[in-house]
Amino acid sequence: FAIDANANPPVEINSFDHVGTILFNMVANPVSGNLYVSNTDSQNHVRFEGPGTLATGVKPPGEPTTVRGHLAEARITVIDGLGNVSPRHLNKHIDYAAAPQPADTELKSLATQLEMAVSNDGTTLYVAAFGSGVIGVFDTAELEGNSFTPDEADHISLSGGGPAAVIL
Repeated sequence: FAIDANANPPVEINSFDHVGTILFNMVANPVSGNLYVSNTDSQNHVRFEGPGTLATGVKPPGEPTTVRGHLAEARITVIDGLGNVSPRHLNKHIDYAAAPQPADTELKSLATQLEMAVSNDGTTLYVAAFGSGVIGVFDTAELEGNSFTPDEADHISLSGGGPAAVIL
């Protein structure tokens, strides 16, 4: 939601649906004013249970099989000045039907994206990906247009573990 903090008392002036299930952080682009919200989005409508095989190897009559689910997505949601909400799945390269995943899938992926910072010219977004132990780097126009391709080359590797913050 957006509030008018100058009002006394502050009042809600707008609300935004489908930003994400767990919101970690938010940063404004200093040039466009667009907001970037790091979040995870739970796929609560998808059943997630088990490894996709039967525990016993033999299916007894009436016993359901287990399934592999698409449990959650690591995302950055873009909210523009008109209030349009545009979620961007950061790991769109993952084929959830494939098992096992290709060897480079993890290297291209970002997890637990927390703090963000935008360059002064508004063209680059840096994302502290705690779960991946890297800083993700995005061209803001590609992120906003959803034309980016997840790539390990767009990560800044760190030797000290997962970053919780990033400051320019």
